[in-house]
This record gives sequence, C-alpha cells and structure tokens, in this order.
Amino acid sequence: MSRTPDEVSQRIRDKLKVTANGMSLELGTPERKIVDAVAEAVSECYIDQYIVGSLLDIDAKGGLELEQFVGIFGYGRLQGRRATGVVRLEMNTAAPQDMPIPLGTQFYTKDAQPGTGNPLFYASTQPLVLPSGSTVVDVPVECTIAGTTGNLPPNSVTYMGAAIGSAVATNLTAMTGGVDVETDDQMRQRFKDTFLRNCAGTEDYYLALALQNKNVSKAAVFGPVSIYRTQLAAPSTSVTLSTVLETTDVKYVWDKGESVFTNLAQTNEKFYTRLADYSLSSGASPTFTRVSTGQIQAGDILDLEFQYTTRSSRNDPNNNVMNKVDVFIDGSDPFTVTERTVVSSTTLSTNQDLWNGTTKFKRVGNSGAVSSSNRIMRLGSVPVLSFPNTIVVGGNTFTRNTHYWLLRGTTLEAGSCREVAGIEWAGNGPSSGTGITVSYTYNRAPEVLNAVMRKAKQVTTDVLVHQCAYAYLKINLSVEYDRGYVVSQVNNAITARLKVYLDGLRFGNWLEFSDLCLAVHQVNGVDNVWVTTQSEPETGYGIVSYASSEDGQAGVNGTVWEGDFKLRDNQLPVLLDPVYNRRANR
Repeated sequence: MSRTPDEVSQRIRDKLKVTANGMSLELGTPERKIVDAVAEAVSECYIDQYIVGSLLDIDAKGGLELEQFVGIFGYGRLQGRRATGVVRLEMNTAAPQDMPIPLGTQFYTKDAQPGTGNPLFYASTQPLVLPSGSTVVDVPVECTIAGTTGNLPPNSVTYMGAAIGSAVATNLTAMTGGVDVETDDQMRQRFKDTFLRNCAGTEDYYLALALQNKNVSKAAVFGPVSIYRTQLAAPSTSVTLSTVLETTDVKYVWDKGESVFTNLAQTNEKFYTRLADYSLSSGASPTFTRVSTGQIQAGDILDLEFQYTTRSSRNDPNNNVMNKVDVFIDGSDPFTVTERTVVSSTTLSTNQDLWNGTTKFKRVGNSGAVSSSNRIMRLGSVPVLSFPNTIVVGGNTFTRNTHYWLLRGTTLEAGSCREVAGIEWAGNGPSSGTGITVSYTYNRAPEVLNAVMRKAKQVTTDVLVHQCAYAYLKINLSVEYDRGYVVSQVNNAITARLKVYLDGLRFGNWLEFSDLCLAVHQVNGVDNVWVTTQSEPETGYGIVSYASSEDGQAGVNGTVWEGDFKLRDNQLPVLLDPVYNRRANR
C-alpha cells in the first residue's frame, strides 16, 4: 500500500529519536529539511509500486479492462457456444422424388423463449437430400443464438421454417452444448490455470487444444494419476472408503500419495502423519485405518486427498499400462453419413473381440439385454447421435427394437473414434449377406480433435479423445408459488435457472439437493421448493438419471436419486423436462 510523505517523515523521525536522540528535527532546521526531502522521495516510490502492482493485479480488473489486460497475452473472452443436435424429418408416405434440404433450413420450437416471447430457432449445418422412396432423414442443426437457452429436451423442436413435402419434424434426442458467454470470474480463473503452462504433453496443453474447437466448452484430461479430494469422519478403527464415500470412480489408489489434515489455512491447522496417526492402503479397495495412539480421535472430520487412477482412464496400474491420456469433451458436431454395408452372419457370441463372455454393448432406448445369439453389424462412424427407426431393404421394412437394435459401446474406448458400435439384428431381420444402405448421424468432434492431438502428443503416449458421458436428468420438484404470479411463467423461469445451475457443474462434481433448491428459490414467484419425495402422491420422485435422452423417452428405467449424488469423472449433466408438482402455499 502507498504512504504519504508525512507518514514516511514521521517514521524516520521516530527512528532517529532512538538512534540519534540529540539531533534537532524541528521545522526549518537543516536536518528536518533533509528528512522531509527523503520522505517525499520514498513516498513517490511507494506510489509507483502501488500503481504498478494494481496494473498487474488481474483480480482487480473486470469487464473491458480485464479483456484488454488478458488480450496482451493472446487471451480473449469465450463468447459462448451454440447448442447442437439432430432434428428428424419423417413423412407419412415415401418421398416420390429426391427432396433437397438446403444448408440453413430452419426449425423452431412451439414454446416461446423465456423473456422474449419468441420461439427458439435452429438451422441445419449440412445440406441433405431425402432420397426418393425414403420416409426419414436426420438433419444436424445448430441453435441460432449462443447460450444455455438452446439446451432443450427431446420433442421440443417440432416446427419447420419452410414446408418440406408432408414431413413432420422433431428432435428425438436432447439439444446440448449451449454455453453462456464467459463471465469475468471464469475468465480470470482460465487465465490463471493456463498462462505460461501450455507445455507440450501437460494437462493444460491438451485442455487448450480442446477448447480451441468451436464446439467444445468443457473438457477433462485424465492420465495415470489424478487427485481425489473429500472429507471423512474418522472411524473408531478402520473403514473401507467405498462404503462411506462416492468412490466408484476409483480404479486404483497409489501408495503414499495421500494427505490428511484439518482446518486448512486456520490458526489451528493440523496435518497428520502417516503410520503415526493413520494408514491408507493402496490398490483397488483402499482402507483408512486410525492409529489409536495417534492424534486423530474417532469422529473427527478429516480432509483427505489421495492420488488415484480413475475408472474413466484406459491406464491400468495393475498391468503396468501407464501411457494413456484420455480427453473428454462436451462438444457435439453432428454430421450425417450414408453407409452401405452387408449384413454379417457373425453372431456376438462367436466374435470373441466383441463378446468375450460379457457384453461390451448396451441397447440405446431399450431396456432389453443384448442377445449373444443375434448378429452384429458394425457401423463405420462413431459415436452415433441419431439412427433411423426403420430400415427398408428390398421392399421390406424392418423396425427398430423389433427387428434390430442400436448398440453403443460400453468399454473404455466408448465415445471415441475407436468405439465399436453397430446394429444388433434379430433372427427375423434380413438374411446374412444382404446389402443395406443406411443414413445416420454421428458426432465428428472427437474424431477431428483426436487427429489434432495425435500430431501434438508426446512420443510413447497414447492420446484418445472421447465424447463425454451425459447424465440426462429428470428433476421432480414440489413448488409453493407466491400469490399474484402466473404459474406457467414461473415454471419457465425455473427451467431457465436450472439450465444455468447445471451448466455451472464440471466433470465429476456433486449435485447437491440444497444447492439445486437454492437456485430455484431465487426465481421470483417461488415461495418454497423441495425435491419431490417418495412419500408424496406423484408417481415420480427424486432426480432420475438416464444414460441417453432416448432411454427417458422409451421408458427405460433410470437411476433414481433421493439424495445428493456425484457425477462420474467423465460425466456432465443435461436437463430433461422438469416435473413441477404444485403445493398449497400455507
């Protein structure tokens, strides 16, 4: 901080009274003039130092000043991302001729955008053709405005800007990827995290490469070692962490890589010593043991940090596989491809690479188990975003979930360009050897980014970019409304607020009911709110999580959470249509 000349002069005179008690320092004396001159020079140095320090203090800057400061180093404010997805056009009868769908064809929502009264528009990102004789085509689209507003649940985009025959439109899967403009706090943190740290092969380097893609707003990088941070109530003797913590992400705990402490940065801060106060085993199922003669008392709340390998990583310490780098992105770049292939006679059980005794697939939008006796037909472009509900072969129409099922991979390569996905054909499907032409939409963002990162990776490392896993959430809320408010308008505002709240969650974050309810409570018109409980009369309760938005539509049983839960390390939340149960305002 700066000091005035009088303050500096007074400190000099106070010092001289001790070291040179006989010196006269009255006003007008030569000694006093010398002291005041020195004090003025020292004060100017203080001021210069203060000004320079404030000019370089990023925490003191905001708005345009912050943008100008980080711009010196080549940074800029991220201008948000537009939501992307797929709109399906379906005709009641086969198209009599090829029907072009130009680039930029617009689709829009029935419901108005909250706060504007206008519908939300989406434009096609790829010129397509609905071939003669076909009834369905999937169109990749992008929202015309950036922000979380564009993130919509299935069956929201149902109108077309221009008539295309007798086709009807709808989005069978959720629109995702919309992100609001970067705030000052987010910009400061990103600058601190990445400035002068973009050394090849580091986590920050891969994050910077991922965020350069216009479709990516969030990314996570996992190597052989990550840090798990949590709190633990000290046991009387010992406890297996998996029984008291959300450690489903932990594949392997590294030996001697932990830190145990309490009251960090407080006057009573205390760090505990391994073996003297506690012990933590390594491996796949770590056990925390309290040493009875140590300083830790049973019931103490401890901060625990340890090094681990996440289950989302392809690294396997038990088998000495330690050179994998897995990058997970939220970006979606839908692209429609047409693929001609042949129905194989190979069944899942006879292909050991695909089956190997346990299934490596999951049916999308269907709760049935994959049958080892069914035939598998691999698809060439992955990960798949949208797939037709019917396939016409030689005049015969085959229906999804009756004659065939769409399979997605569930291995550690899922979501990447190496994922094995395909069609599971039942016995009543086309005969083996039959040629099939099928059009579907896949996400090419992981494929494009993977090509970029392979050129920039370190020697001996294996880098793989994945589409992140999503938790599609159906939130059941009980709400008491203030008098004088239109309930439908309040519900629209709550939905918009929930989108913002979920967008603020990062990979692996906890979704806490108290935080969610606090976010909703900030909406004007909400007097009280809680997550619907099982004891209430509605059929839906808690927060239901689905692996895909199609699962939620198809009635596939999701995971019901009645309390706080943790997203997986490679997972982000997506909001499906919330359920609002009105309660009397007492």
